[in-house]
Amino acid sequence: MKKYLALLLFALITNVSFGQGNYQEVVYLKNGSIIRGVIIEQVPNKSIKIQTADRNVFVYQMDEIEKLAKEPYPGKSGSSLNSKGLQPGYKGIVELGYQIGTGDHGLDRLKLNIINGYQINPYFSLGLGTGLRYYSDAEAVLIPVFTDFRANFINNKVSPYLSLGVGYSFDATNHFLGVGFLINPTIGFSVKVLDKSALNVGLGYEMQTIKYYDYYYYSSSYNKLTTNSRAISIDVGISF
Repeated sequence: MKKYLALLLFALITNVSFGQGNYQEVVYLKNGSIIRGVIIEQVPNKSIKIQTADRNVFVYQMDEIEKLAKEPYPGKSGSSLNSKGLQPGYKGIVELGYQIGTGDHGLDRLKLNIINGYQINPYFSLGLGTGLRYYSDAEAVLIPVFTDFRANFINNKVSPYLSLGVGYSFDATNHFLGVGFLINPTIGFSVKVLDKSALNVGLGYEMQTIKYYDYYYYSSSYNKLTTNSRAISIDVGISF
């Protein structure tokens, strides 16, 4: 498997950007004024220095201050964990999984998906993905290219979801020759951790079309056949 580590490392290189904090510091003065910004200096029991969004700096003595507080910026929730479903915008997904082969031609494999997409609304997203499947028994690596559709059932921090991946796979161990069609329905649940980020756990069923040769003893010949290699897929991942 060492010869494919470069593929795996390359696939995992991705930039995940997190937004700045949602809170600002607020100074309530006894004269009724309210100053919002970032406290850049504080002398205990004596004074504070606060810088506003327009870079102005103000100094206040503690006896002028009614109270100090942290509050959300206007238009932002006080905490992403308290808001509901995922917000519209770019959506990246990285998934790892193990697939257990079923049926006569089912083969166990390791799974990696990397998906770039768009969160249309709190319920639906659409993306384009790639990744790899490592078949340990066959010592083969397939590279799938697929579309990914996802639906969250509930606009909340925790939601059941349904995903469907449909695409085509190429054999990285055999000059990237086309292997066949791939379909991977999955059902699971997601737990929102930020406005656009969530942890996902899913149980899926993958069907990969493959070609194989069947040997006929009496004619001493091989016959090229096509079948589906099926597997139950257990996945964990993160969307951002």
